[in-house]
Amino acid sequence: MSSHVRLAVACAIAVVTLSNPARLNGQEQYDRTTLIPAKTLAAIANEVSGAQALNHVIDIAGYERDRKASEYGEGVPREAEVVAAIAREAGLSAVEILRPAGEPRMQWDGEEGELWIEEPVASRRLLTRYRDVAATLAPNSLTTDVTADLVFVGRGDRESDYAGKDVKGKIVLGWGSLGAIHSMAVTRYGAAGAISYGVSSGKPVDRPDQIAWSSIGAFPPDGEKTGLSRTSWFGFNLSHRMGMQLLDLLDKGKVRLRAKVRASQYPVQLPIVTATIPGDGSLASTGKDEVVFVAHLFEGATKQGANDNTSGVAVQLEIARAWIALVKSGALAAPKRTIRFLWVPEISGTMAYLREHREEALRMLAAVNMDMVGANQTLHKNSANLAVTPFSLPSFVNDVGAQFVEWVGDTNREKVHNRRIAYAFQNPMIDPRGSQDPFRFSVDKFYGATDNQPFVDYNPRIPTISFDNWPDIAYHTSEDSPSVLDATQMKRMAFIGLAIGHVLATATPADAPAIASLSAAFGQRRLGDYLSIAMMRMAEATTAEALHSAYKEALTNVRWSYWRETEQVRSAKVLTTGDAQLTRHVEAIANAMAAGEAVDRKRVEAAYVGRAAAIGVSPVLSPALTPDEQAAARLVPVMKPVDPSAAPLFGGPRGRASQGPPPPLTGYYASEARSLADGTRSILDIHGAISTEFGPVPLERVVEHFRTLEKAGTLTISDKGTPKR
Repeated sequence: MSSHVRLAVACAIAVVTLSNPARLNGQEQYDRTTLIPAKTLAAIANEVSGAQALNHVIDIAGYERDRKASEYGEGVPREAEVVAAIAREAGLSAVEILRPAGEPRMQWDGEEGELWIEEPVASRRLLTRYRDVAATLAPNSLTTDVTADLVFVGRGDRESDYAGKDVKGKIVLGWGSLGAIHSMAVTRYGAAGAISYGVSSGKPVDRPDQIAWSSIGAFPPDGEKTGLSRTSWFGFNLSHRMGMQLLDLLDKGKVRLRAKVRASQYPVQLPIVTATIPGDGSLASTGKDEVVFVAHLFEGATKQGANDNTSGVAVQLEIARAWIALVKSGALAAPKRTIRFLWVPEISGTMAYLREHREEALRMLAAVNMDMVGANQTLHKNSANLAVTPFSLPSFVNDVGAQFVEWVGDTNREKVHNRRIAYAFQNPMIDPRGSQDPFRFSVDKFYGATDNQPFVDYNPRIPTISFDNWPDIAYHTSEDSPSVLDATQMKRMAFIGLAIGHVLATATPADAPAIASLSAAFGQRRLGDYLSIAMMRMAEATTAEALHSAYKEALTNVRWSYWRETEQVRSAKVLTTGDAQLTRHVEAIANAMAAGEAVDRKRVEAAYVGRAAAIGVSPVLSPALTPDEQAAARLVPVMKPVDPSAAPLFGGPRGRASQGPPPPLTGYYASEARSLADGTRSILDIHGAISTEFGPVPLERVVEHFRTLEKAGTLTISDKGTPKR
């Protein structure tokens, strides 16, 4: 990508537009401009195919099935072989199926599972069968053949659900979590087995025939010694409709069910499929010459979903094919950085790859994760969502991603302003096999729990953005099949991914100022959002105490939002590779961004004074630190050195003490507090940062959190003395 080429193309487009009166008079809202010229965007859009991505889903996981014994042990799961074959056919290089280091673990494998209604005799029939619906048999069920009376236990995961009920030796039916029902009914009350008609999507009335993927716990090693029976160690997942049918029968009298299960165990080590589009080597000396696309091919060995867990892999296979074709045709410049594709067991596979390829990980500029990216938006009533990096990891990659998401959304909706041209999208990106839907999207805060998490937790951290669809009506259920996908949505996601990848893979030092400017522009929008939150908290205050507190929080909000956005601009310096002049240009853009902090502080002060007058209180423009704040301002935590290749999971060992009660901060609060504890920030600073990111957090919880980690030995806290105002 060349800045000069982009500028020339942009000028040419402007000349054509202004010299065409019909276009000028007809189109009142023009297309957004991006880091990629319009002509190149059109070439990408015309090349990528949602139909091909959908075909890949059908080839990889067209239906849920019983995994063959030959795929375990020394064998290779079918999906890995299919993906590797598609990658080779597309022309990708270095296609490999890798086995992570470590010993295989034993994996449950269902082979047969049937649930029959035996009584009343008039209603005798097969209710559900594993061969037909793989989700119906709960993983960890053991071989059995049991016939027993059925007892309804309501939700089934509370002791109160069993009050006055005799379930010993009987099969229980509930609508709660199958694992919780089984644990309560079988291990505590001696039931013969458990079934649930709960639906994980939370919409059982809307999706009455959906069967959730839900498991029971593994049989304890000492289970038989404690009185547990292997014949009762089974569970079945039913649809809401099946559950209602059983309740209807129970309402009329006794119901007996027969459960037949045959299951085995096999050793398994799920593989990683990897491939590349090689860079030209011109940026090898920069130390950041690889861009990564990652998607999970496996979510355990048993579950095989179309959207979750295959759509991301399928879209990336199409990105790779289209990329190679566009480079061959001359429509795209050859990548300067190598593009690495990783198709992995979710999270664990990404962690393993980073752990086992340390030198390569150090060269990764950024990563793009695609989780669930194929859903039909009308069917699911959802949007395509881009999750940015955590607050503690500002990166220009967020804005590169957001720009192309917004471009697709802006040009794939009808605008009333442009109706004199046509009742149509400006740049329709529609697949012949897909819907005609507009593109609904959101750009959200960081969300992990997928394959972006290991990258942002790695040491050193790797900026990673992540895509998904939500809500998902078929999430982790029997209905997660190709029928809920949309080729148009997949085409758009392939376009977005390829556009992002092209910018990252071709960005030279000369492009750093333009990319920093993009972050400055997008950052200005976000600063407005942060400011509006602060202003509204003051506006809703009705007492002096509440107003003073909201004002103090607003000043903190301004400080840390400007830190985040300024650092996001400054992150483009990684592209300058030490060029002093270009580094100064990026720094100048960052400093100009930072200069706005003083203006926004004045805005906050003015709003505070105005609100104070409205409710009749005296303003205090320079609020003093409380004794607790003064103490927290002296304390500087720093995490102890850890194995840089051990990427802990969200909420993992670096986020909490290994023993004892959970710390006062958990989840993303704990993760961000950990990431910000770099030895330069006080606990008060960290409190301000996470309060800006998530909303007000009590200071005492942050202090207690770090004291808990200090006791656990995972960090040290130094006292830097009296804080300066």
